[in-house]
Amino acid sequence: MPDPFLVSLATGEPVPPAVRQLHSGAGAYVGRCRIERGERGMISLLLRLGGFPAASEDAPVSLEVVSKEKNWIWERKFGTHLTRSQLTYDPRLDCVHERIGALSIWLKPVMRGEKLSIEILRLHVLGVPCPRFLLPRSNTVEWQDDEGRFRFDVSADVPGLGMLIRYQGWLSPVHAELVDV
Repeated sequence: MPDPFLVSLATGEPVPPAVRQLHSGAGAYVGRCRIERGERGMISLLLRLGGFPAASEDAPVSLEVVSKEKNWIWERKFGTHLTRSQLTYDPRLDCVHERIGALSIWLKPVMRGEKLSIEILRLHVLGVPCPRFLLPRSNTVEWQDDEGRFRFDVSADVPGLGMLIRYQGWLSPVHAELVDV
């Protein structure tokens, strides 16, 4: 089955080549990113339950994408910290369902100009639905920069509680990174 983001998107709108490549199949990517995270009570607990990395000004990041039938496994390594998630397409909601740690998140990709935006539709924590008034708001975008690299700015805020997480940076396919060395 194709990548769940591209299946859910299915608008016929052009997707930048670097974004399409990352979402088109198995692959390995490396790059750099900056990580910011909220540290207050409930926010800190949610980040621990999701297995998110510590804050860093400039962390090496790698992503390995593996496809297993209808499941896609994303293994992100921020420095030495591994964050693993499983993604599937949810046909009932026409969206991506991501399981990351004790969190289940339903995401809707939407093309906005040259950028792929990702909205949060639902969240379950330890199987319990998050009330709509506490549902994190995503400002996540993916795009291709002038150097042809995949760029990401992943962020979410919880209403009334503030920033949950933000990580932003770039990724290049491993084979391209090796050629550039």
